[in-house]
Amino acid sequence: MESKQLVRSKLLAARRALSEDAWQGMSAAVVSEVLKINEVTRAKCVMAYLSIASSREVATDELCRKLHEAGKRITVPAVTADRLVPLEYLPGESLIAGIFGQPEPVRRTPVDSAELDAILLPVVGIDSAGRRMGYGKGYYDRFLSELAASGMNPCRIGLAFSLQFLRHLPADPWDEALDYAVHEGGAVRFN
Repeated sequence: MESKQLVRSKLLAARRALSEDAWQGMSAAVVSEVLKINEVTRAKCVMAYLSIASSREVATDELCRKLHEAGKRITVPAVTADRLVPLEYLPGESLIAGIFGQPEPVRRTPVDSAELDAILLPVVGIDSAGRRMGYGKGYYDRFLSELAASGMNPCRIGLAFSLQFLRHLPADPWDEALDYAVHEGGAVRFN
């Protein structure tokens, strides 16, 4: 089996190769599918990442706007003191580049993790068992593990394109699994 680093490099290269039109169209389809998930429609507070366009992550601007219009409280992750922290977010507010280039709100209003009903995660790769491959820094794995250890189990939803799905990914014991993976063709439920 290929190493995690090699698989990650191949998946990131495939995603970055998407044209602007393909990326935007596929992202819009993913957004549409996310909004059909019961755990999202029932959620009061959703944590959604703000996408890095140059990396061709599933674009989340429209998703955040639609969730906000539906009356949901939106939080986004920020890296603070080497931890992932949910910050309050209002679509359209001023952003700065975080430590890895990810957009984060200028306004730093932390939100209690106990309020999170659903978490929308960026994905480099997903496999048929619901294992998520991220960028390799472990921030989301540690964050999800801490939530679970505290008895908090928000729905975990990975956003990706179908080209990021593999039958099997190399995994480590600390890799946290997803409840759903959403791509432009629909949602897959694990568990």
